[in-house]
Amino acid sequence: MPYSLQLDPAGAYLDLRYHGVVPVAQRVDAWAQAKPILLASGVRRILIDLTQASAASDPVAQVSAFVARIGSEPLLLASRTAFVAPRVHFINHLVEVLADARHYPFSRFTQRDHALAWLLGDTAPTGLALPE
Repeated sequence: MPYSLQLDPAGAYLDLRYHGVVPVAQRVDAWAQAKPILLASGVRRILIDLTQASAASDPVAQVSAFVARIGSEPLLLASRTAFVAPRVHFINHLVEVLADARHYPFSRFTQRDHALAWLLGDTAPTGLALPE
């Protein structure tokens, strides 16, 4: 499985770390596993770390369908999501562009510690703009 998923030890956020080549189907699977954890825990802060991952060559329609799904999910729209990915490696770029257009509440970071600081704070999401 090209991801690991768990609540952090303090139970403040869901930590989703991708590694290797990640197709959209794996992201759909990760969401299917994450949703019951979020519902049961009440956690509404999600850290998605893509620093050790690369995107599979999925068709744009498939990526768009995934974003439409997460972009209309009330649980995610009521959550904060921080994406961590290298600045020069736009692993998540198409997902971010489509999510930003749908007003999905996320911020993008290149450093995990900056992402966590934002995630655990109350600063508004920045979407595609890098806050750091």
